[in-house]
Order: sequence, then structure tokens, then C-alpha cells
Amino acid sequence: MDAAASNQLIQQVRELARGPFRERAVDADRDGRLCVDNYNEMAELGIAGLLISEAFGGLEADGDTYVRVIEEIAYGDASTAVALNMHLLVVALASALPPFPQRDALLKACAEGAWCCAPGSIPSRELDNTTTGFSAVEDGADLVISGRAGFASGSDAAQFAMVGALVERPAESDLVIAFPRLEQDAITNRGNWNGMGLRATASHDLVIEDLRIPRADCFVVPLSLLRMGEQMIPQLLWQRRALPGLGICAIWLGNAQAMFDETLDYLKHRRGYLAQANSPFGGSNETRSQQAWAQMALGDMDSWLASGRTMLYHAVQEVETSYPDRQSFVRMQVRTTHHLRRMAEEVAQTSIKTTGAHAYVKGHPLERLYRDLTGGVVMAWKTDELQHSLGLAALGEEITIVGPAGT
Repeated sequence: MDAAASNQLIQQVRELARGPFRERAVDADRDGRLCVDNYNEMAELGIAGLLISEAFGGLEADGDTYVRVIEEIAYGDASTAVALNMHLLVVALASALPPFPQRDALLKACAEGAWCCAPGSIPSRELDNTTTGFSAVEDGADLVISGRAGFASGSDAAQFAMVGALVERPAESDLVIAFPRLEQDAITNRGNWNGMGLRATASHDLVIEDLRIPRADCFVVPLSLLRMGEQMIPQLLWQRRALPGLGICAIWLGNAQAMFDETLDYLKHRRGYLAQANSPFGGSNETRSQQAWAQMALGDMDSWLASGRTMLYHAVQEVETSYPDRQSFVRMQVRTTHHLRRMAEEVAQTSIKTTGAHAYVKGHPLERLYRDLTGGVVMAWKTDELQHSLGLAALGEEITIVGPAGT
């Protein structure tokens, strides 16, 4: 994708996000349902194939285009951006696998507008991940997969799921990655997502009972061999796997920018406490935007947004700069994620404290934006954990980043 095509796509996405996506977000959040119309319109722009190679019919966008698209969509509807980012994580992983027929069919279908989800976490009403996940047993030339997992974001619009399962062996398990179609009797979409924030992501639990798949239609590898192969991935290819994580940071940025803009508009129209002409109670007839404490709050939010945007897009460029070692890159990624997470927390809290009770009533745009922004940060990395990792790295200790976009 060249620069002109990238700019055109971002502009088209911006118009959708700030127009119909933003308008639909109100009803979708109220009803807790996925905006399927959003996905149909994104598919028309080729966004389902945003990271897929042109050889399969995809757009093959660069990292900057990818993150900017996510940020724009998150401005209009963070729920749509979350589910889209999960889909793009799946196709990026599929693209990194060795070719096999089912993988190639998936990439071609997504390049043409199909969607994928990934049940890969504890079901939303459970706490023990040792009792969930998927397992597979061999039966002749087939693998039979069963289990359950949660947070399959976008599952109401998806035609495919990415399923990771383990085949137990006496010494060490094999990992199986499959991309089955969802329209099968063996797969049940529980339809049970009911979050407070990001209510329209359709992050349902999926249950699989005796799903039979030819072994040839799966990627199967011993875990020991997978670990060995991980160490052999070239540095730049390994760094590019950070993009879905930076996509989550872009969701926070777009959502926080929308909250700032809505806060600014609110403060320009919100009159002071007990405001009325010739108030006998001494109330101020100024708008809240004329009061110093509100102006200071806006300045604080503006600073967080500017620094967050600078750090995020610097990190996107750094993905294409080969680092001398993996640890120095991980440290940069953790530092960026920590700062964007702090930005989201500060913008959310400062906005709602500054606007006050009239902004936190059901159906008000700021109330929804606040829930989405705080919902986004509670479902990803922990601020204290990231801060701790940065301290360990400063002391020369080895660190990792583990979260919803992988390790």
C-alpha cells in the first residue's frame, strides 16, 4: 500500500468513524450488541485484509497505517476498534504461520471481507484458567477438539475462529492451531458478553464439543520445537509482532481523544453551580470553561494526549528499526504501553471529575466514553506491573510483556 492509498483509506475511515460509527455506538452500547453494519462498511474498504499480503488480495498496510486506522475507529466507537484489532491479530498470526491449505483459505476469505475471532481467555464469569481452554485428541487422520474459552471479540460478525488446542503427549504436548468456520453444530457461541464498558464488542464465550478437523487442515507443532523456532525468528519479523499490542494503545488514544473533545464541548456549555441571572444564592453565571480549575484540567488532559500520541507513533516507527537485542525492544514497548495506559487513566478520571454528575448519567456521551476507556484499561496490562517491569529493566533484569495481544 503506497502513501496515497494509505492517506485515502485513513480519510475514509475517519469519515465513517466520526459519522455513522459514532451515531450507532449509542444504540449498540445501550443494547449490548455488535454493530454489524460497521463491519460491513469496513469490509467494503478492505479493512478485514488490512495486514494481509497483496498476494492473497489484502491491502498489506504498514504499521503506521494500521495504528492510525485503529485510532480513528476508536474515536467513533471503541468497541468496534477492539473487535477489529482482535481480528487483525488473528490474521497477522495466520500470516506468520507456514503455508497450509486452511490457512491460505482463511487469508483469502478475510482479504475478501470475512472476519475472525479468537476465544483465548478465561470465560467472562470465571476466574480459574486451569479449567478452561481447548484440547485435541487424535482419531486416525483427524483431530477432535473440545473445550471452552472466552473473550472472542467480534464473534457475532465472524465467519471463522482461531482455536489453539493442546494434544497431550507423555513428554510434552503438541500445539494445534486451527481456523474452523463458526457455522458448525460443534461450535456454540454462548452470546453471553455483558460488560460495563466496551459493551458492543460481542466478546462472547465459545464452547466446542467434538469438533472434527483433518490434521492436514491444522498447524501442529511440538511445544519444544515451537520454543526453538521462536528464538530463530529474525529480529525485525519478531518486532513486528508488537503491532497488535500497539493497536490496543491506539484504541486508548482514539477513545481518550474523543473524551477530551466531548469534555471541551461540555465545559463550553455547562453553566456554573446555581447559575441564573441575578442569583440570590451568589452562583456564578460563567460557563465552566471560564473557570480556572476546569481550564487546568483541560491542560492536563491535553498534555497527556500529546505525549501519548508522540510515544505511540514513535514506537510504531521503532518497530521497523532493528534493535540490537530483544530486551531493549521489549523495554521500549513496555515503556510505551505504560505511558499510554497512564494517559487513558488520567484522561478518563480528569474528564469525569471536571464535568461532574450531569455528564455521568445513562445515555450521555461522556458516560459511555468513560466506561469504554476504563473498560479498555482494566482488560489489558496492569499499570503497576508495567511500572515494575520498567524498574527491573533499569536494574538489568530480563522482562517480558504478557497480555491480550500475546507475549
